[in-house]
Amino acid sequence: MAKTSVSTTDALRKEIWEEELYRDIREAPYFSKFMGKDSNAMVQEKTELEKTKGDKITFGIRYRLDGAGVTSGQTLEGREEKLQTSSFNVELERYRHAVRDDGDLSRRRPVWDMPMESRDSLKDWGSEKIDRLLFSAALASVTKEIFPSTYTATTSITATDKLEPKLISKIRTGAATGWARKQVPFRPIKIGGKSYWVLLVSPDVRYDLQQDSTYNQAQREAEVRSKDNPIFTGALGVWDGVIVHEHDLMQELADVTTYGAGAIPGSTCLFMGAQALTMAWGERPNVVERDFDYGEEMGYAIRMTTKAAKPKFTKPSQSAADYAVAAIRVARTQISDAS
Repeated sequence: MAKTSVSTTDALRKEIWEEELYRDIREAPYFSKFMGKDSNAMVQEKTELEKTKGDKITFGIRYRLDGAGVTSGQTLEGREEKLQTSSFNVELERYRHAVRDDGDLSRRRPVWDMPMESRDSLKDWGSEKIDRLLFSAALASVTKEIFPSTYTATTSITATDKLEPKLISKIRTGAATGWARKQVPFRPIKIGGKSYWVLLVSPDVRYDLQQDSTYNQAQREAEVRSKDNPIFTGALGVWDGVIVHEHDLMQELADVTTYGAGAIPGSTCLFMGAQALTMAWGERPNVVERDFDYGEEMGYAIRMTTKAAKPKFTKPSQSAADYAVAAIRVARTQISDAS
C-alpha cells in the first residue's frame, strides 16, 4: 500500500512553516490589535513592495483648503486656491537573527524539542522586534508635546504632576482641532460610528491614573462599548473617547528620572489617532534552516524586510509635524525602576 509522507526537509513543509511563522508573528505583537490596511487603522500596513521591486513607499496627504471662498456679487475667477499637498517616504530595512546548536548529541540530550524551541524563540524575537520598532518610531522626535498645567518644558514639572483625566481631555480637544488649526487635526479611529483615540502609558503611569478617584468612578459607571473590537482588548479603560493602554516597553523606552530640577521620575505617554504609524513590508518574516559541518550542526534563522515609521508631513510655510502622534510629559510614581 502506497502512503504519502512529508519529510522534515520537504520544501512544502518549509512553506507551511514560514506561513505559520508569519501568521504567529503577525498576531503576537502587542501592536497587532491596532494594525490594518485601511486609513482608519492606528498602524497602517503597506504591502505593495511584497510583490514588486523597490525599497521605498511614498505616502501623500492633501491639506484642507484655507480660503474663505466668495459670496454673492463677487467674482470667483482669479480667486482660486492652490491645493496644498505633502509627501512622506518610508525606506525598508532588513532584519535578521539566528540560533545554532553544536551537534547531534546536543539535540538528543534535552527532553524538549530543540528544533521546535528554536522556531518558537525566533517567533518570540520577531514579535518583540516588531513592537520595539513601532514603539521606537512613535517615541522618536515627537513634534507635539503636552505638559501639565501651563508648563512648556519638563524642567517645570513637579512630583505631583501625574497623569489625570483633565490632562487627557486637554490633549484630546487639542488633537481633534489641530490646536487651532496650527497643524493637521488628528483623525480619530472610527469604531461603531464613534470616534476614539489611543493613549499608551507605562506601568508606573497606569498605577498613578488608577489612583485618581474621578477616573476610577468613570470606569465603574461606564461600560466599554464595542468590546468585540480588538482595540479594546487589554485596555485599562476609556476616558472622553480615549482608550487607555499600558505596555511594559513604555517603561523601558519612555520612563526617565530627569524631570524638574533633574531628579523627578517622569514619563512620556503617547496619544495617537488614525494613521499614527505605518508598517511597510517588503518581505514577510520567514525561516531559513541550514546545516553546518556536513549535517552535524543545525542553524535556524529568521529574516524580514520591513520598516516601522511615524508619518511626518510639512505643510507649506510650516515645519515638519507628526501626522497623528503627540506626547504627554508627566511625573510618575517610581515603581518599575525603583532601586
